[in-house]
Amino acid sequence: MHLRDLAQVLFSHWKVVVFLTVLVVFSTSYASRKAVPRYQSSATVQVSSKKQALTPLEAMRVDEMSMQTDPVLSEALVLSTQALALRVVDAIGLRLAMDDWRLSRTTFLYDAQVDTLARPDSFVLELKGTGYQLRSVAGGTLVAAGGYDVPAVGSGFSFRVREYRGDPRSVRISIMPRIAAGNMVRGGIGFAVPPTTSLVNVTFTGTDPSLVPEILNEALIALQNYGVDRVRDVASLRLRYINERVDDARTRYLSALSGVQSYKESENTTNFTAEEVAIINSIHGFDREKERLQVDLSTLQGIMGPEAQVTLETLNRLAALTGIANNTAMTFQIQNLLKLHDDRRTLVAGSLGLRESNPQVQAIDQRITQAAAALREAANATVRGIQANIASLDQNVANLRQRLGTYPGKETRFAQLALDIELQNGIYKYLLSELESARISAATISPYIQIVETATVAARIGVGTRQKVTIGLLVGLFLGIVAAFFLEYLDQTIKTAADVERALEIPVLGLIPLDPRGPHDGPQRNGRRRASISLISHAAPDDPTSEAYRALRTNVTFVSAEQHALQLICVTSPGPGEGKSTTAANLAITLAQQGARTLLVDADLRRPVVHRAFNLVQEHGLTDILVGTATLRETVRPNLIPKLDILTSGSLPPNPSELLGSEAMHRLLEEVRSHYDNIIFDTPPALAVTDAAVLGAGSDAVILILRAGKTEEVAAQRALAQLSRVQARVAGSVLNGVQKMRDRYYYYYYYRKDPRTTRGLLSALREQIAHLF
Repeated sequence: MHLRDLAQVLFSHWKVVVFLTVLVVFSTSYASRKAVPRYQSSATVQVSSKKQALTPLEAMRVDEMSMQTDPVLSEALVLSTQALALRVVDAIGLRLAMDDWRLSRTTFLYDAQVDTLARPDSFVLELKGTGYQLRSVAGGTLVAAGGYDVPAVGSGFSFRVREYRGDPRSVRISIMPRIAAGNMVRGGIGFAVPPTTSLVNVTFTGTDPSLVPEILNEALIALQNYGVDRVRDVASLRLRYINERVDDARTRYLSALSGVQSYKESENTTNFTAEEVAIINSIHGFDREKERLQVDLSTLQGIMGPEAQVTLETLNRLAALTGIANNTAMTFQIQNLLKLHDDRRTLVAGSLGLRESNPQVQAIDQRITQAAAALREAANATVRGIQANIASLDQNVANLRQRLGTYPGKETRFAQLALDIELQNGIYKYLLSELESARISAATISPYIQIVETATVAARIGVGTRQKVTIGLLVGLFLGIVAAFFLEYLDQTIKTAADVERALEIPVLGLIPLDPRGPHDGPQRNGRRRASISLISHAAPDDPTSEAYRALRTNVTFVSAEQHALQLICVTSPGPGEGKSTTAANLAITLAQQGARTLLVDADLRRPVVHRAFNLVQEHGLTDILVGTATLRETVRPNLIPKLDILTSGSLPPNPSELLGSEAMHRLLEEVRSHYDNIIFDTPPALAVTDAAVLGAGSDAVILILRAGKTEEVAAQRALAQLSRVQARVAGSVLNGVQKMRDRYYYYYYYRKDPRTTRGLLSALREQIAHLF
């Protein structure tokens, strides 16, 4: 396919291309103007180890940075929690919002505070001159009023109104539900963790450019405080347990001292053997290990209690426990839960995120529930392991005490009492040191999340209206081009001479260009206006269309020269409206202009039109000859154009096919052959009736008339097959209504100067546009 053919496809369906392009551009422009603009601000934080926040508390051995879990990701995931979002909502009063998203809240009010128990409601803020009025939408009651220096205070909320000096104006504000405001914050926050760093790039996206940076900064501060509070909770839990243990150890230590003193006074014994000292030291070591395990056990049970929910806060508190780094089962489950929470955040994040009811979100929620159950089972197994270790230590201590009891006499009793003193003293000192360390740690806890870069100025994100319209233009052109080629694919009509030669395998004798003036309207018949044929070869001999008919005459003449003479020619077409009568009349005129004596016969005994083209009456004509009521000499209209005689159809008979195949018709054909050089029969469409096949079988040749863009290939093939079945000789075809752009290389005569071009540039341009359509 030539590039010109591709261009012609687009040219033929230019209306579709233009329509789709305009439609897409208009839709894109409308949607872009109606779309809510979104703004984004970004900031950066650095996550350090919690151990830096608890440096004095070395006994806690917080070393989650060495765990297989990702501590930076676990902290970043806190940004997507509802608890942090609600902190932000309460801190800057985000429940108080403008009803019109095009208005910025900071333009009209500031220092907003909304109580957590405030009910959702709507208000109208009226700005007038030097003051304001705040009225309820529901009842129109006055809620607050005053000057711009007086805060507006309502039921559960308050804010200050910015000074306004313009014309009186009213704006609507609402108190939205607390959870809805929190979801708005959660949906706008996003983060990314660069590989191999402890940095977190945080963004917030919203519709109010002045509030976006404020919300992001408040979220970072809430994240800082959230981490500190979490560390303080762990330290407080540990400190409370150690306090209880110190009091108990002090009581037991004083009791042991009193017992030893009483025994010394009564028995006067003071010495231990070396073996007894070794046993006492071993018991002392076991007891200290037992105390450490009991502290870990109490902390773990406090975090993973029977009623406790496994949340991101729970995971971060578990990260601060001693020994988790060496617990493979719990480390794996924590890492798995963190990954699942991150995947869920990715699914629901942003304005284009999935809803909570989406099957994908519900599926990952189910996986999180299963992973939380697995973590709880791992924690229970850890608790059982610690309890087993404590029981083992108790058994070891009991065995050593039993062994110490085998020593004889007063030394054994004294050794046992001294052992109690040593044990209670060691435990008491250990707990005192832990207590002091815990107090120092709790008092010196500092944030381990540092804000490296505060929120930037909010910038609009997404594609602007101009860019969207440009993209819409390109998309519209693409869709239009695709639609044009699709319509061309669906269009099975014949359009060019190449289509004729490919589909019918017969020569093209002539290409008649599309007449920009169109067909002429004839008189109405049966309520329909019938088109009258144009005798352009006679009316405008210099017209390019006339030249095309002369080219047809030349080709017919050459066909006659190559084979036997084509004296009697039938002109037909597959269907009506394809230009057979026009072609027959103009071919007859051009043959007469050449000097050959020519007869044009209107053999369409169903819908004759030749008589109207030459302004003749229909009666008497062909049917009158065939029924024997008139002769050829009586019915022929001679020399209407020099050398051209016309035989009209005559009265319309009830049996046209039988008349045309009758013996009288055969005698008429022999008679006209003896009087004329060329006889042209205008016959009915070949597919509609059998008249054309009947006449074609007795003629020298049949010319099949096709109309570009109207005649379908299947119809043309069926007409050709029908003529072939009666042994009619089809000399070739004529393609009517051809556009210059399609077959312009055939029209050498288009290079001839067209007289109409002398009428001015505007007329010529108008004619060319008419040719296009």
